[in-house]
Amino acid sequence: MRSRKSRKSGKQLRRPHEPTTALVGTHRSRAERRRLIAAAFHEAGHAVAAYHVRARFRRVAIGNGEPRELGWVELWLAHGAVANRIADVHTGHVIERSIIVLLAGSQAERMALGRAKYLGSGLDFYEAVRYAGYLCRTRAETSAYLRWMQLRVRALVESPAWRRPIEALATCLIQRRAMGAREARGIIRRATPATSEMTRGKTARLRP
Repeated sequence: MRSRKSRKSGKQLRRPHEPTTALVGTHRSRAERRRLIAAAFHEAGHAVAAYHVRARFRRVAIGNGEPRELGWVELWLAHGAVANRIADVHTGHVIERSIIVLLAGSQAERMALGRAKYLGSGLDFYEAVRYAGYLCRTRAETSAYLRWMQLRVRALVESPAWRRPIEALATCLIQRRAMGAREARGIIRRATPATSEMTRGKTARLRP
């Protein structure tokens, strides 16, 4: 599935990411810098999550910091149609991985900026709610499930295995604006701690 999302502004970066702020350039307005950094971390979050859950993506890009510029990841998520709205075990796992990818953008932005302010964050969550509807039977179950998934994705994004490649990819996006999946995966792979990459490989081999 191809996903393109419009973005808005976020908070100023916290101290750990000051080098990234410098890459944006002093000629830009403060609002433009915020939008650019927010877009970079948001889309990097989606791409790194897709890499770790093995969801296919083709391209990742951000705009130039203007309010109406788009940031997007072209990717394929689980098909939305499930017979009788009941997902079997295998389909349920696929849907859950798609929800992780959808929620990772706003959590990566929150990690870097302290909050998620993009319009795209709301659109991502709307899609996550729609996907959760194929796994949950009641509104209360859906609400509890999504709260848990947000906590789960936040913990993943803040772990070294995800945080470091998100920071590396966001830095490259600020400089380059766009790149294909092959180059993005290379950046993610090089920034991922070796032990985490080994664990990811073992998990893939054990998967039926």
